[in-house]
Amino acid sequence: MSARLDNRPIATHLSTEQVGRLRRLLVEEYADRQVRAIELEDPVDLEPDLADVLRARCYEAMGEIDAALARIGEGSYGTCVACGAPIPFERLEVLPAADRCVSCQAGRDRVMR
Repeated sequence: MSARLDNRPIATHLSTEQVGRLRRLLVEEYADRQVRAIELEDPVDLEPDLADVLRARCYEAMGEIDAALARIGEGSYGTCVACGAPIPFERLEVLPAADRCVSCQAGRDRVMR
Protein backbone atom coordinates (compact mmCIF):
# COMPACT_ATOMS: atom_id res chain seq x y z
CA MET A 1 0.00 0.00 0.00
CA SER A 2 1.46 3.34 -1.04
CA ALA A 3 1.65 6.24 1.37
CA ARG A 4 -0.56 9.21 0.66
CA LEU A 5 1.24 12.46 -0.07
CA ASP A 6 -1.20 14.47 2.01
CA ASN A 7 -2.49 13.59 5.45
CA ARG A 8 -6.21 13.87 4.73
CA PRO A 9 -8.20 10.86 5.82
CA ILE A 10 -9.78 8.55 3.27
CA ALA A 11 -13.58 8.41 3.42
CA THR A 12 -14.13 4.88 4.64
CA HIS A 13 -17.78 5.47 5.53
CA LEU A 14 -18.86 5.22 1.87
CA SER A 15 -19.25 1.85 0.20
CA THR A 16 -17.91 1.17 -3.28
CA GLU A 17 -21.50 1.10 -4.53
CA GLN A 18 -22.27 4.48 -2.94
CA VAL A 19 -19.18 6.06 -4.47
CA GLY A 20 -20.10 4.56 -7.85
CA ARG A 21 -23.62 5.98 -7.61
CA LEU A 22 -22.31 9.40 -6.61
CA ARG A 23 -19.75 9.33 -9.43
CA ARG A 24 -22.54 8.63 -11.94
CA LEU A 25 -24.56 11.53 -10.50
CA LEU A 26 -21.53 13.81 -10.87
CA VAL A 27 -20.92 12.76 -14.48
CA GLU A 28 -24.60 13.27 -15.36
CA GLU A 29 -24.67 16.68 -13.70
CA TYR A 30 -21.48 17.69 -15.53
CA ALA A 31 -23.03 16.75 -18.87
CA ASP A 32 -26.23 18.66 -18.03
CA ARG A 33 -24.27 21.78 -17.07
CA GLN A 34 -22.14 21.51 -20.19
CA VAL A 35 -25.22 21.37 -22.42
CA ARG A 36 -26.79 24.30 -20.57
CA ALA A 37 -23.61 26.39 -20.90
CA ILE A 38 -23.65 25.80 -24.66
CA GLU A 39 -27.33 26.76 -24.85
CA LEU A 40 -26.53 29.99 -23.02
CA GLU A 41 -23.94 30.99 -25.62
CA ASP A 42 -26.73 32.37 -27.79
CA PRO A 43 -29.95 32.42 -25.75
CA VAL A 44 -33.15 33.37 -27.53
CA ASP A 45 -35.22 34.18 -24.46
CA LEU A 46 -32.79 35.80 -21.98
CA GLU A 47 -31.08 39.12 -21.58
CA PRO A 48 -27.37 38.80 -22.45
CA ASP A 49 -26.26 39.85 -18.94
CA LEU A 50 -28.42 37.19 -17.31
CA ALA A 51 -27.20 34.59 -19.78
CA ASP A 52 -23.60 35.52 -18.90
CA VAL A 53 -24.26 35.07 -15.18
CA LEU A 54 -26.00 31.73 -15.72
CA ARG A 55 -23.25 30.51 -18.05
CA ALA A 56 -20.59 31.49 -15.49
CA ARG A 57 -22.50 29.53 -12.83
CA CYS A 58 -22.56 26.50 -15.15
CA TYR A 59 -18.78 26.68 -15.56
CA GLU A 60 -18.34 27.16 -11.79
CA ALA A 61 -20.47 24.05 -11.14
CA MET A 62 -18.47 22.12 -13.73
CA GLY A 63 -15.28 23.06 -11.87
CA GLU A 64 -16.78 21.87 -8.57
CA ILE A 65 -17.75 18.59 -10.23
CA ASP A 66 -14.25 18.18 -11.69
CA ALA A 67 -12.83 18.70 -8.19
CA ALA A 68 -15.22 16.11 -6.73
CA LEU A 69 -14.25 13.58 -9.42
CA ALA A 70 -10.59 14.26 -8.64
CA ARG A 71 -11.27 13.61 -4.93
CA ILE A 72 -12.85 10.28 -5.89
CA GLY A 73 -9.70 9.43 -7.83
CA GLU A 74 -7.40 10.31 -4.97
CA GLY A 75 -9.54 8.60 -2.34
CA SER A 76 -10.55 11.65 -0.31
CA TYR A 77 -14.09 12.07 -1.65
CA GLY A 78 -16.69 12.24 1.10
CA THR A 79 -14.34 13.76 3.64
CA CYS A 80 -14.73 17.42 4.64
CA VAL A 81 -11.84 19.48 3.28
CA ALA A 82 -12.07 21.81 6.27
CA CYS A 83 -12.28 19.50 9.29
CA GLY A 84 -11.74 15.99 7.92
CA ALA A 85 -15.09 14.69 9.17
CA PRO A 86 -17.04 12.25 7.02
CA ILE A 87 -19.70 13.89 4.84
CA PRO A 88 -22.87 11.77 5.16
CA PHE A 89 -24.00 9.86 2.08
CA GLU A 90 -27.39 11.57 2.29
CA ARG A 91 -25.76 15.01 1.89
CA LEU A 92 -23.62 13.80 -0.99
CA GLU A 93 -26.64 12.27 -2.67
CA VAL A 94 -28.31 15.71 -2.70
CA LEU A 95 -25.09 17.66 -3.41
CA PRO A 96 -22.61 15.20 -4.92
CA ALA A 97 -19.95 17.88 -5.39
CA ALA A 98 -20.08 18.92 -1.71
CA ASP A 99 -16.61 19.20 -0.23
CA ARG A 100 -17.59 20.30 3.28
CA CYS A 101 -19.74 18.87 6.04
CA VAL A 102 -22.89 20.82 6.93
CA SER A 103 -21.24 22.51 9.92
CA CYS A 104 -18.19 23.73 8.00
CA GLN A 105 -20.31 24.83 5.03
CA ALA A 106 -22.57 26.83 7.35
CA GLY A 107 -19.52 28.53 8.86
CA ARG A 108 -18.16 29.31 5.42
CA ASP A 109 -21.53 30.71 4.30
CA ARG A 110 -21.64 33.01 7.36
CA VAL A 111 -18.18 34.37 6.54
CA MET A 112 -19.08 34.90 2.87
CA ARG A 113 -22.07 37.12 3.71
